[in-house]
Amino acid sequence: MNSVKTQSLNYSILTVNGYVVVGVKLPFHLLAESTEEFVPQCPNIPLAERVDCFPDAGRCFFFFSKVSEHAKSCEKRGCCWGPLDERNVPWCFFPTNHGYTVESVEQPNPSVMKAQLKRMASPSLFGADIQELSLHAEMQSNNRLRFKIYDAHRQRFEVPHEHISTLKSDPSSPISDTLEITQKPFGLTVRRKENKKVLFDTTMAPLVFADQYLQLSAKLPSHNIYGLGEHVHTRYRHDTNWRTWPIFTRDAFPNGVTLQPAPAVTYRTIGGVLDFYILFGDTPEQVVQEFLELIGRPVIPAYWSLGFQLSRWDYGSLSEVKKTVERNRAVGLPYDIQYTDIDYMEDKKDFTYDKVNFKELPQFADYLHEKGQRYILILDPAIATSKRVGNAPYESYDRGNEKNAWVTESDGKTPLLGEVWPGETVFPDYTSQNCIDWWVDEYEKFSREIKHDALWIVSQF
Repeated sequence: MNSVKTQSLNYSILTVNGYVVVGVKLPFHLLAESTEEFVPQCPNIPLAERVDCFPDAGRCFFFFSKVSEHAKSCEKRGCCWGPLDERNVPWCFFPTNHGYTVESVEQPNPSVMKAQLKRMASPSLFGADIQELSLHAEMQSNNRLRFKIYDAHRQRFEVPHEHISTLKSDPSSPISDTLEITQKPFGLTVRRKENKKVLFDTTMAPLVFADQYLQLSAKLPSHNIYGLGEHVHTRYRHDTNWRTWPIFTRDAFPNGVTLQPAPAVTYRTIGGVLDFYILFGDTPEQVVQEFLELIGRPVIPAYWSLGFQLSRWDYGSLSEVKKTVERNRAVGLPYDIQYTDIDYMEDKKDFTYDKVNFKELPQFADYLHEKGQRYILILDPAIATSKRVGNAPYESYDRGNEKNAWVTESDGKTPLLGEVWPGETVFPDYTSQNCIDWWVDEYEKFSREIKHDALWIVSQF
């Protein structure tokens, strides 16, 4: 029996398009016992469709080290090696015999398709590959397809869909009109049911699903690719010339999306499952409507909240705030909203106000409303632990203690202490229902005392 010996590196540096991410000790090359040596199948794959098989020690090293050494490293992963003069195109890319095969397919009703997948005998990128996966795909409506790929035997973390209402599959929308499964290697092809145009085709590259590395690539129908928020984008339509954008981070990998000229997209992440929604529409507006149908429609802001607003720290007193208001009114400055920062509070304590310098604050909103203006006040999440003026009890803090509303130390009991504007503070644990109930109750009490039109909750740092 022949077998490939496990080898290891002292480090593995994950890079995408030349960006170095992290160096950690990881298995370099794992291959299950096999009766024959793995031979990668490397047909003439178009350059624009190559998918990087060496995202960790990337192309940046190919220009500063011996190319032959990297060719050997690439081949040990069972990948294809094809050096080029072109820097952006991967030199080490996936063969066609990596990935998974489909062991079985079932269709419990016309709108649902399930499959069991088994990993093909081949080298591993980072080790700990999941050998058996499950696929669940369903047409949730005529214009929405969802498919999820996950470990068949072990529960993994999934982002909770707390804001997405549960929607059962729609039997009137046959999934076979939209989704096709390729069995070896496993791949998904999504088409428009009206004209059979391919929208999302994962057969261009293998699925990778390891304990701490997941990758899915798909060929797309055009270069009209938008989105990928949480970044500063210099153009609305994305550049598909081998560009990578991190997911959920501004400047860190490996959670990311790579766009390439095929056109195609590759998703990489270090955990969880692969859970996709594909929304169909004839126009961008229709796609947005389908998206909002899925996640919920946004709140329409009050018209006045879009107007000119004035806020500053430390007016010192309500009389100074009113002088500012009158001065701006006198010159006819467009001016819809006036704020007060935390200096309106008693010693910067939430749900209080300074009854000396801001004693007329309960009537301030009415004063602004007379001229069609609005009032917004500020609250901080951090709650002071100290007493109020005159050693009086700070009742908001006391009631929070009774409710166990605070973030705690690791023992789950001792409140975590910090220092913010009022001095020593505790921090509301907004994941706790007790805390939510306490916060709502405190805010309702305060809103009856101080009339206002909106609230600015300031983050802590």
